[in-house]
Amino acid sequence: MKTHFYFLSLLLITLLLYSPNCYSQSHSQSHLTATQIDGLISGYYTAQKFSGSILVAEKGNVILNKEYGFAKLDSSKKIDSESVFEIASLSKQFTALLIMILKEDGKLEYDDKVTKYLPQFPYVRINVRHLLTHTSGLSERQFFMWAGKNMDQSKIYTNEFILDYLVQQRPQLSFNPGEKWEYSNLGYFVLPLIIKELTGQHYTECLKEKILTPLEMNNTGIFSQGVKGNKMENYVFGKIFNPKDSTFISGFGMAKSDSIYGSVGILSNANDLLKWDRALYTNKLVDQETMQEAFIPYTLADGTSSKYGFGWFIKENFSIKGVNCGKRIDHYGLWPGYETSIVRYIDKDVTIIILANQSPSVKDKLVEEISEILFQAF
Repeated sequence: MKTHFYFLSLLLITLLLYSPNCYSQSHSQSHLTATQIDGLISGYYTAQKFSGSILVAEKGNVILNKEYGFAKLDSSKKIDSESVFEIASLSKQFTALLIMILKEDGKLEYDDKVTKYLPQFPYVRINVRHLLTHTSGLSERQFFMWAGKNMDQSKIYTNEFILDYLVQQRPQLSFNPGEKWEYSNLGYFVLPLIIKELTGQHYTECLKEKILTPLEMNNTGIFSQGVKGNKMENYVFGKIFNPKDSTFISGFGMAKSDSIYGSVGILSNANDLLKWDRALYTNKLVDQETMQEAFIPYTLADGTSSKYGFGWFIKENFSIKGVNCGKRIDHYGLWPGYETSIVRYIDKDVTIIILANQSPSVKDKLVEEISEILFQAF
């Protein structure tokens, strides 16, 4: 009887391990997939279409974690695992999480009007949720047109400058709040002011206390223009392709507004972003019930989906060449000399992190081609 039970158990384990429905890759398959992905990236690097760091993981197990290229133009120093990049708009998901922490702590509600916390804010119908989901109607295009004529590049601007612009210029909204979706950095520049009002902390302090320190994201943070560059040994300089003479030029210093946080501003690397990814599956930062609200797209006034949650683009039942990959949440980032992406197939627990220190790059193409390799292998 015991012998029968032993062989039955052995058969069951064998079926589970080798069943075509078993998602986890074998070690040899994982190595093969890594080799294939590395070959893909190396080809683009050789063709000068990509430079940077890429991490691919399944259920937190790293399939590929590799750097390609150099940390600075005309430099022999290679990008390594400690190197940090401007992650640009990937910063938004961190800002959104800080707001979610405040909500879970009972300090705000998503449908609270912004004027409850910032009385001088000139739009009485815009609420916190509108800022989080890019449905406020605040026009980024109008702001950049105005800023191009009025901002002094020799000055340091902060988030208060954004609020002053809205109060003094009172630009017309592109649409009624909640009516449409339009990507706008302005909303994420206002959110840190709400955070400061409710916590008494500057955005950078709150970020460190609530997220970076608990997750031991030791290579992540916000650093001023004066600290970055040659004063940071692990800082990766961005480069921009100049089609005029087919060469790259340094992107450092091209964006002077690096004291305006919330929408952009965070530096990080692939290893730290994997820690962030793993934490989002747990209750370490907020309860999962709270977390899941970030991954629900905002429903517009006409009943259609905005396909955007709290700092994340959302794709339901995403498929690649007929293969259903489940729910995909992602975000991209663009900054002079940098292109970034974090892609999370949360039903399958697959993560792709791409940090490029050149623009343009094949970042978006790499996301899709790496995804295709992964889901063909599984």
